[in-house]
Amino acid sequence: LRGFVLGFAAAGLMAGQQVKLPASFDKLADKASETVNVTLDASTLAFASKFLSNNKGEADIKRVADKLKGIIVRSFEFDKEGEYSDSDINEIRSQLKSPDWSAIVSTRSRKGREISEIYLHKDGGLFIISAEPRELTIVNILGQIDPGDISNLSGQFGIPKMDNLPKKGSTPAPSKKDEEEE
Repeated sequence: LRGFVLGFAAAGLMAGQQVKLPASFDKLADKASETVNVTLDASTLAFASKFLSNNKGEADIKRVADKLKGIIVRSFEFDKEGEYSDSDINEIRSQLKSPDWSAIVSTRSRKGREISEIYLHKDGGLFIISAEPRELTIVNILGQIDPGDISNLSGQFGIPKMDNLPKKGSTPAPSKKDEEEE
């Protein structure tokens, strides 16, 4: 019975970390010239981790992946600007305004109209929004993850390679684009 209760509680925590994608995301896929759609659960992550070696970089990725319950990635690349709207992102942001989520990184470039945001769930999950004029990517990481471990997952398991992510034990520095605009 105890195992059932703990499993049920863990499932509830993970459900709280998962952000519901707006229906408009299905329509974005129709407009996109390239679409990435990745949904990995804990068992798939564990299976994929077995193919990683024990060298320093891959061992760090494996250590982080072993604590995760899922990764959801949706990425859209468009041939022209204006194929997605702020309302597509705002519908997601409204869910991230709950007391369970905290914004930990936010970078904006007015000149390049680029946005990167990272939100941390009180139970350890993460949500990343990366928006450029012709590209939109969201990443929902379910499970226990330290914000400093985000950089270990950048470029892995369908998560796009992202620069300027916080490293373990550091605070994020502003991007060069943000510094240029100030």
